[in-house]
Amino acid sequence: MDNEIFRKLLQKHAGGQALSPGEEAALRQAYDHLLEEEIAAAAEGPSPAPEEQPGADIRERIDQHIAARRTKRFHFYYMKRAAAALVVGFILSAGIYWFLWDRKVSNDRLAQQEEVLPGGNKARLTLADGSVISLGDAQNGLIATESGVRIEKDANGNIRYHTGEKQESILPAVNTITTPNGGQYRVTLPDGSVAMLNAASSLSYPVRFSEKERRVKMTGEVYFEIEKMRLPGGKGNVPFFVETAGQEVQVLGTHFNVNAYRDETAIRTTLVEGSVKIKSKDGQSTLLKPGQQAVLAEQLHVQQADIQQQLAWVNGDFVFGGETLESILHQVERWYDIEAECPAHIGKLRFNGMVSRSQPLSAIVKMIQSTRKATVTIKKRRLIVTD
Repeated sequence: MDNEIFRKLLQKHAGGQALSPGEEAALRQAYDHLLEEEIAAAAEGPSPAPEEQPGADIRERIDQHIAARRTKRFHFYYMKRAAAALVVGFILSAGIYWFLWDRKVSNDRLAQQEEVLPGGNKARLTLADGSVISLGDAQNGLIATESGVRIEKDANGNIRYHTGEKQESILPAVNTITTPNGGQYRVTLPDGSVAMLNAASSLSYPVRFSEKERRVKMTGEVYFEIEKMRLPGGKGNVPFFVETAGQEVQVLGTHFNVNAYRDETAIRTTLVEGSVKIKSKDGQSTLLKPGQQAVLAEQLHVQQADIQQQLAWVNGDFVFGGETLESILHQVERWYDIEAECPAHIGKLRFNGMVSRSQPLSAIVKMIQSTRKATVTIKKRRLIVTD
């Protein structure tokens, strides 16, 4: 194992990442190998005085460990070489010591700051008459009735619509669920379809869908699982339409995710199962297959999707696969309800990592700082990134 791999394993361990049994064994073997090489190379060199060894206490513990494993090998013949090894030991130990000390100081400073907790199930339901219900505060059970439709909050805290007998209405009642920064919410729509809203998102829908089509409007990011409905007479399925500011998605029965945040550079529609047709406001259109993603910026194009990354938020995680720090911070701002400041040149840096969305903000900070590409400071609800 060369010095670079040895250094990377040391940094991984010091960064709090777990080493596999094989990596641990490789690290110990590499250390022993490097030490033996330096002993041979420095055999004729002078031995430093004890007072010239700032890392002597660390070196002593390492030497004791080595001595316990090599009692038979270190006899009088090797005394001179062992003394020379102290020089190398000091260099290695001091490097490890100061690396860990720097990390400890950074973590201690972080711990002294006020911890920012992650978001949770928070949303507002706006009824057709304009009244607003805080879904996080509402008790389980019946919370409202609109056009003969019962709106209930179930034991899991999710909203469900239960339709009774059909009621004709010139203007069907429309409900809107809105999540704030630091909120997410799951709703079962009147047709049985499921929608899960990410932070800073909204979804508007009628409490009774038409027999000919189902149509909803959204902002932000929403994951859908659409139930199939048969048209009257059994001739095909009732189409489902999702409208955003820049496009319309036509669905028959499928699972997909739409990311249409205004502060992102494009609208991304990711198909997990089934098929959807994307049509932009300026007339561009395409048909998606499972595993594909439509990206609408100035032009509409299709690419293969990283499903794990695109749906990580639905599964309770952040997954960053070569994303820019600017994009990562947008997600962090929405989920932790904070403001982030980052110079443009640092925002272009790309990161890889995975962090549970149930972790406090400090977990994201540690991930960013472990790369040594940027320094992150938390001041109340502001996250400040510097070189």
